[in-house]
Amino acid sequence: KKLQVRFPMGIEQYELDGRPDGHRPMGFETILDYYLHVRRQALESGEPNTFRLTPSDCEQLRDEAMIFSYRYDLLYQRKDYERVVRDTAHNLLTFDMVAESAEMVEDAESMEMYRPYALRLHYASRALLSLRRRRYDEALRLIRLGLQRLEQLDECDDPKWLRERKMALVKLRRLGRRVRRARPLSARERLQMELKQAVDREDYEGAAKIRDRIAALPHDEPTDELPPA
Repeated sequence: KKLQVRFPMGIEQYELDGRPDGHRPMGFETILDYYLHVRRQALESGEPNTFRLTPSDCEQLRDEAMIFSYRYDLLYQRKDYERVVRDTAHNLLTFDMVAESAEMVEDAESMEMYRPYALRLHYASRALLSLRRRRYDEALRLIRLGLQRLEQLDECDDPKWLRERKMALVKLRRLGRRVRRARPLSARERLQMELKQAVDREDYEGAAKIRDRIAALPHDEPTDELPPA
């Protein structure tokens, strides 16, 4: 199967699996796999410091990450979240490798520009897969994890990076609200709603009984609270 997209200037075609362009660089599925292999050989030889990425190496990795990003944008629109998780994981691993091993700091910085967006799609897709399976608390946990990862990113002064991270945080929180609206109320939440209704109608005897029922509930129920904006 292929993924074809019609644009005003023509048609783009992507492989659904493997490299989006179907190439097998150095006989490996991706150029990232090739450099992972080279790094593993350096580690096994006892000389890990010999593994460094030249500007040319980083350019190959950057070009590959770009075509992966084109594909996972389209897959996200098609709600093919499994493949989005796979492709964003590929790019996040690429960013990590370049950050750790690039000879030139400029190469590492240029790749970091794309990390907030990839993180957002990665955790949003994992959460949407959980939502599809009606695992609401799991979806909220994944959204919280994505927000934490974004908040913990090393600060960058570049306006574009700052905008990307801000937008990623906004959209993940928006998804969290969507999950909370879809999630059925827990026993505690239903009782809290009944308690408020009893107090509003001044049924204090009934409210006291509801408080007792709430107090008897287990205290290890998951929370759907998200980090504040």
